[in-house]
Amino acid sequence: MNHIQEFCRFAKNYDAVSLIQKEVAKELVNKITDAPQKILDLGCGSGAICRELLDDYELFVGVDNALAMCELHPKSDHIMLIHNDFECEDFFLHVKNYAPFDLIISASALQWSKDLEKVLQRCKQLSSRILFAIFSDGTFASINQHAGLKSFLPSSDALTSLISRYFNVAVSIKKYKLFFEDNISKFRYIKRSGISGGVKRLSVAQTKDLIKNYPHEYLEFEVCFFTCKENLSSSTILL
Repeated sequence: MNHIQEFCRFAKNYDAVSLIQKEVAKELVNKITDAPQKILDLGCGSGAICRELLDDYELFVGVDNALAMCELHPKSDHIMLIHNDFECEDFFLHVKNYAPFDLIISASALQWSKDLEKVLQRCKQLSSRILFAIFSDGTFASINQHAGLKSFLPSSDALTSLISRYFNVAVSIKKYKLFFEDNISKFRYIKRSGISGGVKRLSVAQTKDLIKNYPHEYLEFEVCFFTCKENLSSSTILL
């Protein structure tokens, strides 16, 4: 089941740059129905997941490859931050010392994995429970259609097929719209938000055409939520 959530109209300031990610993190944490004591956050960023959690865990391990983001993350005696790429072998070998984890969680990061299957194989060794939110190919759909581009993001079907090899998951898909006053603001958002992965995919001519002719007030986003079935809340949407 797909549904649209229009939660910000005419986004103009820096706070809106991470608005989607914050909303996704909140939605993800709301799916936790128990109180996991040892949590691993892949791609923890500045701490959107940690800020949404109640501070009743024994250990929260967050890993992110961006040092500036780690510096903004909440700190406490129960929080361990690791500045590293969660796909690196040395990170995996280090974090194995703290396994098993009650929960591995990741919001808005795994779509950039170079080898998601290997990440899943390692996750399977670290925990029996995962909770993931991954941007999928419905994100920026209208822009891609207008410019004749193929999405740079994985499809929900491909993600589901891959993750289901390693975990017994239920899947829900949520769609969001973010509104802007003009087209230039939309493209600035794409560049600054990090959702595009920092990859320049449009020619100068395509960019000019989109700024002039893109017909919508909004950008759309599609996020797949993957929840281990034994960890479901009653509000989870099953597909």
